[in-house]
Amino acid sequence: MNRVLFIGAALALAGCVFVFQQSRIKALRTERDTYRDNTSVLMRDVEKYRVSDSLNAARAGVLALKIDEFEKYRAEDAALIEKLKTKNRDLQAVTTAQMQTITELQGQVRDSIVYVNDTIVQVLRCVDIADRWLELHGCATPSGEFSGTIISRDSILIASTVEYKRFLGFLWKTKRVKDREIDVVSKNPHTTIEGVEYIEIEK
Repeated sequence: MNRVLFIGAALALAGCVFVFQQSRIKALRTERDTYRDNTSVLMRDVEKYRVSDSLNAARAGVLALKIDEFEKYRAEDAALIEKLKTKNRDLQAVTTAQMQTITELQGQVRDSIVYVNDTIVQVLRCVDIADRWLELHGCATPSGEFSGTIISRDSILIASTVEYKRFLGFLWKTKRVKDREIDVVSKNPHTTIEGVEYIEIEK
């Protein structure tokens, strides 16, 4: 009887060890795949392209970081997020984009009469330029100084896509992710997207 109990206990222990090993192997494979995917994303340049021949867009892969990795490698962003009264442990994803806007200005210069007092009159050269994305209003004084206001507007569209692996490479989709990407499009035709980064926070 004792021998049967001993064998049963040994088998149960072996089963527990096997389950633990399989779980550990699965976790290591997941970490390996994440590391490999992150390396691939970091090695890739941001792909820039045009939409409708006028709008600038950029495509980038997705980085997957644990919260401690995010706080270490993106410390400046993590500190800024804390100022938003959002706890880093509640983060799901962070998107950053760098853009520059270059607009060629063209408009009419007009004279504007300014009465300093009852006897002194100043004629200022003023300009007003406005469209959907940019406004410039200002005047130059006779001494050559310019004073005015410039307003620049933009609208950004961000689309996230996920490609899943297929069984045997070509059959039905599985739940395993093959690739993640985001596309960022500026609706302002004068804006060029210089860089994009998308980080998913792993829990």
